[in-house]
Amino acid sequence: MFRRPLTLLHRLPQRLPRIATPPLTRTIITKTTPLRPSTISFTPAGLATPVPTSTGVGLAVTAPLMLKISSNPGLVGLQVRCGPRDTYNPSHRVRKRRLGFLARKRTPGGRGVLRRRRLKGRKSLTH
Repeated sequence: MFRRPLTLLHRLPQRLPRIATPPLTRTIITKTTPLRPSTISFTPAGLATPVPTSTGVGLAVTAPLMLKISSNPGLVGLQVRCGPRDTYNPSHRVRKRRLGFLARKRTPGGRGVLRRRRLKGRKSLTH
């Protein structure tokens, strides 16, 4: 008796049939939406899309922001949870809390930063 191989990968179709999907939407929080986030349609080209808000029409998505998030077409439909944000706060306390020596000592990555700066001979290790 002849045995057939269990996996016949060469016989599988190369491309699966495409299923019609509704347009992708993404929630973007901007400074022009003070009360709640808006949902917009995503354009793969990354062009700016006007979003009606309570204060008027604002631009929610810009080309550089979309390029920073992802240029991979396979990730277009995913939510953006860790995209770039404007988190800089010039407050001395906030800077010490985020970038200070004790904050660096608490985490393994922070300890690595301290180690590298020490090896390089930096006069100031942190803020």
